[in-house]
Amino acid sequence: MSSVLIVQPYSWKSLHSQPPVLTIQTTCSGATTLKLSPGRHVFSIHTKAALGYHVRLCSETPFTFGDEEAVMSQLTKESARFTDQASSIWRGLSRLVSSFSDEQDQPAARGTLEEAHCPQNINTPQEKRKHRKVFNSAVYKMLLEALGRKLTSEERFAVVALTIDPSLLANDPKIHSPTLDGASKPPESWSDREPTDGEVKAAVVLQAAFRGHSARKILNASKSGTKEKLTASKIFLDMWPKVESDAAKHAALLLRYIIDHSEGAELYPCQRDEWTRVTFADYSVSLPDAADSWVLVFREVFQVHKEMQLVPKVYSPVPNCLLHVINNDTGEELDMLFNKVAPHVYRPNKLGYSFVAEALTPESLPSGAKWRMRLIGTREHLPKLSRKTPLNVFSVKELRDYYVPNDKNLTATVCRFLVRVTADVLGTIQFQTSKADVLIRLSVLDQEKLVAGNTGKGHVVIPAFFFLANKALNSTDEKNQNQKRSPTWDKGLKVMDAPQDRDKDSAAGKQDSSFDQFQPPTETMYTSLRS
Repeated sequence: MSSVLIVQPYSWKSLHSQPPVLTIQTTCSGATTLKLSPGRHVFSIHTKAALGYHVRLCSETPFTFGDEEAVMSQLTKESARFTDQASSIWRGLSRLVSSFSDEQDQPAARGTLEEAHCPQNINTPQEKRKHRKVFNSAVYKMLLEALGRKLTSEERFAVVALTIDPSLLANDPKIHSPTLDGASKPPESWSDREPTDGEVKAAVVLQAAFRGHSARKILNASKSGTKEKLTASKIFLDMWPKVESDAAKHAALLLRYIIDHSEGAELYPCQRDEWTRVTFADYSVSLPDAADSWVLVFREVFQVHKEMQLVPKVYSPVPNCLLHVINNDTGEELDMLFNKVAPHVYRPNKLGYSFVAEALTPESLPSGAKWRMRLIGTREHLPKLSRKTPLNVFSVKELRDYYVPNDKNLTATVCRFLVRVTADVLGTIQFQTSKADVLIRLSVLDQEKLVAGNTGKGHVVIPAFFFLANKALNSTDEKNQNQKRSPTWDKGLKVMDAPQDRDKDSAAGKQDSSFDQFQPPTETMYTSLRS
């Protein structure tokens, strides 16, 4: 019998399966050479053998081989080509700073820096000028990050003198403009009136004079031996040791800013390695100690502050586990593929995204079993949890009763519950019948209007729904609502609150219940709402 080894490119952030780059099929043993292009590569290795196999990998360059945990932790770092490119730009910038006051070495240092950061595919003067502005802004932002504060006026002038880019002083008014306080407010005589033509002309003359003064000062700072240049050089040399204290981090920030803020085609070869880069965060909770039952495992709201692609991956000791992601602004659930949440571009919204995990526990559950969700993205600053640590204990209020199966396959209302909510609460609703082939439609109505719903067979869940507080009802409105109830069943729904809110009636809401008629106990119905 033959054995097969298949090597395929792999990415956690895509569902597309790429063709194999290597296939070995043998009945005994086999070996081959795989030549890879420069850059970082991620492969999955699949083996199939009747009895057993032994795989040996050899390479002239270092590599990581192991399970998902071992490989993914390495992919959070920048690729080797990215690090080399960032180091090249950093060396050029450091040389320019150290030789800023050196008349002989400065032109060569500027040329080296220009060659390091300017991509080879940029040819026109307009493109080079545009790229140079992005690089100068990257230097400015990198200095802000390195120093951990805003730059003083003298430090800003030193940066402008180094980059010869006066536009840096006006790029970010939030940083460069002074904050108006009581002392800088205009006099009362200037309030609520339009300036005269003479005042406008005077302001234009003053602004032109200040611009001319600044331009002459920057021009002098770019000339060797001038007082302005010596002053700017001294200021930069005072700042630079703190920047150099973490050179690798600041070099990466510099290059990352250039890549993120440049438009158009690929700038550097290292950008071809971006598909392999990942960042992730793990959220783990203990599984509820409930055997052979439906349980709510995890439910948290994540706030997305920047558009990003995310892939949630679940590690569960229980095979029957399902993760839902709901956009809280629209109430819509994100697409799933093979019962897994598909990769999706998450955009900022007001109410965030609810991640809800449900599971059907087996008869015997391992002691201390843990459930874990890993959020996988491309960049840092993944979505933030709305609380410090995720909750794994929920307040459950459950209702069990009986219903009569419909032999004529007609649509009928099995039950109807009324919930009065006096405080906003996030809840999960689960409906289950003992007869597994019953088609169920679970709906949430507000003033008889459908606001949420889901369908299932023997089991249905509305993963997340915001119950908003009801307005105070007068006796007439309450009487009218009672008359509109279903003639079949109308019971108070048990509400599940978060553990810290269990003693608050406002979170649970008020409950109404009454039987209109008796139903024979033929099939069991379970309803629970969790919040």
